[in-house]
Amino acid sequence: MNKARTSLLVAAVTMAAQNGIVMAFGVLYLPLLREFGEGRGVVAAIQSGVVLLGGLGAPFAGGALDRWGPRRLFPSGAALAAAGLLLASQTATLPLLVLSYGVMAGAGLSALSSPPNMVVVAQWFPGRRGRAIALADLGTALGAFAVVPLTQLLVDAWGWRVALRVLAGLLVALVVPANALFQHVPLPAPGAAPAEPSGRPPLGTAARTATFWWLAALRFFTGVGFTLVNVHAVAAAVEAGIAPLRAAAALGSVSLVSLVGRLGVGWLTDRLGPACALSLSFGSGLVGVACLGLLAVTGEGAWLAAFVLFYGLAQGSGGIVATAAATAAFHGPAVGVITGWIAVASGPGEALGAWGGGALYDWTGGYRIALIVAGMALAGGITAIWLAQRQPPR
Repeated sequence: MNKARTSLLVAAVTMAAQNGIVMAFGVLYLPLLREFGEGRGVVAAIQSGVVLLGGLGAPFAGGALDRWGPRRLFPSGAALAAAGLLLASQTATLPLLVLSYGVMAGAGLSALSSPPNMVVVAQWFPGRRGRAIALADLGTALGAFAVVPLTQLLVDAWGWRVALRVLAGLLVALVVPANALFQHVPLPAPGAAPAEPSGRPPLGTAARTATFWWLAALRFFTGVGFTLVNVHAVAAAVEAGIAPLRAAAALGSVSLVSLVGRLGVGWLTDRLGPACALSLSFGSGLVGVACLGLLAVTGEGAWLAAFVLFYGLAQGSGGIVATAAATAAFHGPAVGVITGWIAVASGPGEALGAWGGGALYDWTGGYRIALIVAGMALAGGITAIWLAQRQPPR
């Protein structure tokens, strides 16, 4: 296997572990509610810390990637996240859990997130960015499909503390050695011209364009909509009368269905452009959110299956499209840090989605308003990508 394919495979493995652990909070949520006895918004603040750091840490991960490379960045992030999860498994109070799980593990997971991995892959496949990123991002889907139900089984058998220890072991046993031994970045092409003939800092030049800010808006809206649903879908399904293991399996199946959606949106991005690709994908996501709302109203299991199908086809598409568009618009030696600063907007969006879903439930007694907010966020993402594409970035 050549270096480009090896790099793509390692990135897929890294994103599989990272996203599987992030998504697993959806099945840890109810056990944590029972143990700590706080409101849903308060407990969801743990995940808000994880996703907020995932976004806010993106430019630092991008800068570290540009400076140190993936063979140092990703193993270090995995070790930090594993240490945070191990500490979280020993805590007895909610504030300590927020610090160990939400902050420490969240910081480590931010280094393993999709943006830096996708940047590595995009540099290997400059003529097929959309498809290459989508192929690597299949790991994200497979990770959630495998890790979410596994976490539910561990919780049912031994409790959430053991589940966290197993997740920490996954990072140490798989992500650390895979990246330390096998990850690579391509060397610059011989005679390549500097990316910034103007002499201005690459980030400063990028930030002067409307494209930069509309792609950041896309990241924000994607974070709000998808994180709200990902964190609260299992709780909403259980409240509608679905068994917990079946609800967890459904959330994992969303990621399995997203295998098709991720490949499809990558292909569509290369063929039709980012705006058309994202509009089709997020349109399917809007239908899926509506199906989850109908499940909450009717309790009919058929709506859960429809949710898995339509929402799953949209899962992960925002990151693929945003990264492909950003690497095409701002390619050069600073693409990692530029893409990271665009992705920073996802942190506040994801934190707002995770916390807001629980807070709206506490305030209204149900998930109806929260799901409406999620749908509005997806519509905002569609608007943002069309505005980003309206004029060339340079």
